Amino acid sequence: MVTASEVTASREELRARAVRFALDFADATSEQAERQTFWNEFFSVFGIARRQVAVFEQLAQRASTGGIGWMDLLYPGQLAVEHKSAGEDLDAAMSQLLDYLPHLATAEHPWLLVVCDFQRFKWRNLETQESGTFLLSELADHLDLFVWLSGYNRPHDRFETEEEANLHATELLAVLHDRLKSSGYEGHPLREWMTRILFCLFADDTSVWDKAAFHTYIALRTRADGSDLGSSLAYLFQILDMEPRLRPSGLSEDIAQFTYINGDLFAEQLPIPTCDEPIRTALLEACKFEWGIISPAIFGSMFQNVMEPQERRRLGAHYTTEQNILRTIHPLFLDDLTAELAAADSRPKLRAFLDRLSALTFLDPACGCGNFLVVAYREIRRLETAALTKLRDRERRARQLGLDIRLECKVTVTQFFGIEIEEFPAKIARTALYLADHVANREVSRIFGQYYMRFPIPAAPHITIGNALALSWDDVLPRCRANYVFGNPPFGGRQYRSPDQQHDMQVVFGAARGSGVLDYVACWFVKAAEYMRRTPIRAAFVATNSLSQGQNVAALWPRLLDEGIEIDFAHRTFGWANEARGQAHVHVIIVGFSMGGQSRTKKIFDYPELTSDGVMTVARQISPYLIDAEPVIVATERRMLSPGIPAATYGSMANDNGHLLFDETTIEDARRDPVASRFIRPYVGATEMLNAEGRWCLWLAEATPSEIRSSPLIMERLRRVRDYRANSDRAATRAAAEAPHLFVETRPVTEDFLLIPYVSSEARRYVPMMFYSPDTIVRAPAWCIPGADLWLFGILQSAMFMAWVRTVSGRLKSDLQLSIGTIYNPFPFPVECSTRVREGIEGAASVLLHARSNQEGETLADIYNPLAMPRDLTAAHRALDRAVDAAFAPRHHFESDMERLRLLFERYERLRPSLRTGAARPRGARR
Repeated sequence: MVTASEVTASREELRARAVRFALDFADATSEQAERQTFWNEFFSVFGIARRQVAVFEQLAQRASTGGIGWMDLLYPGQLAVEHKSAGEDLDAAMSQLLDYLPHLATAEHPWLLVVCDFQRFKWRNLETQESGTFLLSELADHLDLFVWLSGYNRPHDRFETEEEANLHATELLAVLHDRLKSSGYEGHPLREWMTRILFCLFADDTSVWDKAAFHTYIALRTRADGSDLGSSLAYLFQILDMEPRLRPSGLSEDIAQFTYINGDLFAEQLPIPTCDEPIRTALLEACKFEWGIISPAIFGSMFQNVMEPQERRRLGAHYTTEQNILRTIHPLFLDDLTAELAAADSRPKLRAFLDRLSALTFLDPACGCGNFLVVAYREIRRLETAALTKLRDRERRARQLGLDIRLECKVTVTQFFGIEIEEFPAKIARTALYLADHVANREVSRIFGQYYMRFPIPAAPHITIGNALALSWDDVLPRCRANYVFGNPPFGGRQYRSPDQQHDMQVVFGAARGSGVLDYVACWFVKAAEYMRRTPIRAAFVATNSLSQGQNVAALWPRLLDEGIEIDFAHRTFGWANEARGQAHVHVIIVGFSMGGQSRTKKIFDYPELTSDGVMTVARQISPYLIDAEPVIVATERRMLSPGIPAATYGSMANDNGHLLFDETTIEDARRDPVASRFIRPYVGATEMLNAEGRWCLWLAEATPSEIRSSPLIMERLRRVRDYRANSDRAATRAAAEAPHLFVETRPVTEDFLLIPYVSSEARRYVPMMFYSPDTIVRAPAWCIPGADLWLFGILQSAMFMAWVRTVSGRLKSDLQLSIGTIYNPFPFPVECSTRVREGIEGAASVLLHARSNQEGETLADIYNPLAMPRDLTAAHRALDRAVDAAFAPRHHFESDMERLRLLFERYERLRPSLRTGAARPRGARR
């Protein structure tokens, strides 16, 4: 977790210091004469001054006797030491040290106890209950006990992953926030106070000031009951905002050491919170954490962690992990810049590259807490540092003077712009960028051996507080100066949009038909396209995968294509996660785009599993469906595009609250009724088909009034239907109460038909379908194809059709949503295939049905479970896939669904020439 840039010395250097220290004190024996010198020098081994973090002679009370004594050394919350003269009993000394602990304030309890007589050490880790002994001469071999003093992790604080460390850190902050809020400190002051605390915690472990100065100030200069914590921090905040020359004379050393920060972080005078012991304890617990291992991008996770769930939903606040940020910015600009640096093989080229970096500008128009800006800034600074390192090496070979990094580091936070609607995350974004700058400066200092720090803060990032959909982005960053736009806008599914977000949608889309189906995130694509007009700006956004599916594509992408937008790269659907408590689980895409296509190489990243790493392929061009195909948009069709294919129809809808229906537990009552039994029909939808569940309905469309009246069962059922419909909130349903014996929507079928579910699990390789006789009523929203034959069945059960479905269908959550107008009617069926090919498909379809029938007692849901498909069924589908592929391309072997889709879209385009030419071309279609 810890790198060399985050610690004061390497382990090798620490070992060398430990050896020298052991030699210097090899003859020490007297506790009183040399104890304090011993421990002062001990702390120096690890690069810190003892007085910064620990005190001698801490007043303490023994739990066993109540007597008053003095703890020889206390580093609050970390380390306690009892020191004895040579030869004294160390076990007794350890017992004495343990006897002091119960009367220490909770926040001051150390995790490591050490007793020592100069030549012998005895230690105990109270958190792991490990213990041991070693000699002074063996100190270098036991450094792991103490290297945390130099910025390394404590022995028991090693996190398996960066996400694990981040989550632990945000939990510490959440406890502090919640305790302070419960004291009545709320709203803007609480948020501002938490932002400052977070800065101080980072500063404590990243050399903004002396290590642990903030921790020590809280632990040793505030009362154990926390009563003066609020006022002490208010005073410290004033000092941090005060130039040294203006600070009061006679300022105590423990507060004078704090660095002047500037940059408006501490400018506002906040109300002073009333604190208590639990608040102080929570703050000290947070101080114990090694914040140097955490990226400043954690600020976003912290913000989400302290928000209420309903507020998080309202804001659409989803915070991306660094992995997902890098998935966005690598193909957007990092890959190209890295390649440019690799090609810069001379001093003039390196100088030109450095000038280019310092001139780039970046805009996140939904920046939240600045995660994207922080990670992008870090990566640009890393490129700058790498370029400076190459330049230094070349100038040394040319015997030029060394580089002065104070003059050479020209990338600054002023190149980074953001828009955020809420004040608090905007403030966090600014603070995070300050710390990202400091971390980068530490890194370059380490590499070049020159001390470099930008405190007091000389420049500020441009974070604008406002509604990005209402203000002009030109006012934030003129488009003539902009290079890259990126971010993770609020997703805002249509069912979750607030009234304000509904208004934003109207402002952005105006009266455009169909835009109401889009998620809120679509607004940022439209605003970006307008902002990018006649510029080489490149953009990339994280978005819900709905924007590349179903009717959403037709609602959004024609407008973007009309603007001249082309997709440069795309991450197809993957599982998105964040680092905050109660994290969101969303299926997302990432789309990179520009005017006319600024990228030389089009890249598509596909994810075989939602949580796997992406597999990159190079595409000729990328369609709005995020496939390698022409940017053709599949329109919703009311009629079949392919000639000679039977039309489909939706099922019938009862809207009866179940009173016209029977299941396996109630059907016998109806069958015993001499009248009702004549009007019982099987009633089948997706659930019944997949799970072989029995369901029936009263189909009374042909029943006479006298027949209905003669059946008490029917009459009772119809009274319930009438009452249910009459009490509906919908006028159409209330009107249907006048005819309770009829379904609200009636679509009976007079011939054998193929049933197709309206929704099917995305996990299945194929959408199961089944033939039924005309006495069966289809339950909406399932639909059917009357007159379907084996050839049509084979086409619809093939990998070719499934590639189409997965691409152009909508989604219900993550499930495939099959509609007639989007999936079936526009599909380019191979109607021109030969009789031999057609018979091949029919034969393969027949084998498939036989393979199903072999699974006696198993349901379609069972045998189409992707983890348990029977071998003969899988083989039958593979044979059918080959037969259908041959109908579309007789001499071509398809290696992937991408190849199938490219062919399907070419065929679809030929069926709909108006998509490209003529007056009927929809707005937005590519010319």
